[in-house]
Amino acid sequence: MSASPAPASALKPSLGVLDVVAITVSAVTPASSVFVIAPFAVQQAGSGAFLAFVFAGFLALMFAWCYAELGRAHSSAGGEYVYAKRVFGGLAGYATFLTVLVSLLFIPPVLATGAATYLNNALGTRFDTQTVALVIVAASYVLGILNIRVNAWITGVFLLCEVAALLVIVVLGFGHVSQPLNVLLQPQHIDGGILAAAPWALVIGAVGTALFSYNGFGGAVLLAEDMKCGGRNVHRAVIWSLLLVVAIEIVPLTALLLGAPSLKDMIASPDPVGYLLTAHGNETLSRLVSAGIFLSVFNAIVAIVIQVGRVIFSSGRDELWTPLMNRAFTRIHPRWESPWLATLFLGVPSAALSFSSNLAELTSFTVLLLVMVYLVVALCALFSRVLRRDREHPYRMPLWPLPAMLAVLGAGYLLLNLLLDASSRDVMIIVGILAVSVILYSTYGKLSPAFQKL
Repeated sequence: MSASPAPASALKPSLGVLDVVAITVSAVTPASSVFVIAPFAVQQAGSGAFLAFVFAGFLALMFAWCYAELGRAHSSAGGEYVYAKRVFGGLAGYATFLTVLVSLLFIPPVLATGAATYLNNALGTRFDTQTVALVIVAASYVLGILNIRVNAWITGVFLLCEVAALLVIVVLGFGHVSQPLNVLLQPQHIDGGILAAAPWALVIGAVGTALFSYNGFGGAVLLAEDMKCGGRNVHRAVIWSLLLVVAIEIVPLTALLLGAPSLKDMIASPDPVGYLLTAHGNETLSRLVSAGIFLSVFNAIVAIVIQVGRVIFSSGRDELWTPLMNRAFTRIHPRWESPWLATLFLGVPSAALSFSSNLAELTSFTVLLLVMVYLVVALCALFSRVLRRDREHPYRMPLWPLPAMLAVLGAGYLLLNLLLDASSRDVMIIVGILAVSVILYSTYGKLSPAFQKL
């Protein structure tokens, strides 16, 4: 007798641990993070960007252990909002869900806008930045609705291209070491047009940007329902994803800083990677690396879109929306075996954000949202064992509750500093998210049997 087909509203388990790691690492996109996001850290803290990435890596490990434990105890494609609902209640779940949704809305255009320069460098063209970003985001959403196995293969191939581009930077930087090692441990930045010791406040301030560069390792938990093991190995996927990302990002960044003929000129440059390639490479090599960077960004956005689809699919299954929207979001395409309507939901507004004129502002606001989510995850990991004794915790982080407490303190400190520096517009958006959370929970959440039983 043949097995019964999977229901139309269920994801088909088809991924192994390596598949999840490939998609997750691609979503973090080591190449685009180093080349698009890391320059912000270099501009913020000079050579102190190295220590910022080290501190952020340690903090990210604390968060990874939180994600790993929660991912096993509360396995769901909904990820963070499910943890918040089960540990702290419905309103916390709704607020977390909307915060995650808005952050996922902003990340693709942030990355796509930063990629336009590299496409023009690769092709020798002068395409409009906003137009390129729009095309990248739109194409990523189209690819995101394909079969998850197809996307795992695509992201895996593109990931190899990313690593190849990073290896070029590593070889050039370490092959032409021009700066002493102490520039890494004794941070320097430009002050009044000259190199000077960078205050620790600048280094700590860049940790948030570095953390954004690592962001995405926790996305492995969103693919737990796609795993053939039923999510039992999702904690391994989380940890391995983070370790790979940290190694792949810190090593090229170190090569970049040590290989700079002039540290002052590199810090002042809006394109540190281009500066290094110009100094030690040639035009052909520069174009090839730029092409690899562009592909890495495209790869990242596709992987993020896949995660978007899983979050919204889960929200429809948990009845966070109107009945009509819930049915649409849980619909699985019969051929592509993906939640295609859920995946496409944010496509238009995300593409529209490509026309934002200020990449730095988009990035800073996205970092703020991500740190808020990290704080929620850390608090959930700290209290889940205590408040949800009814649920088994098959994977337990080492030295609990210390990692969870460090994650809470780290996220809380970063969030406080980010809020102090945030614009009034950003603060109002966050207040708006919280207000909408209250409204939605009061109108739908309390009346939803599926959400209440979650």
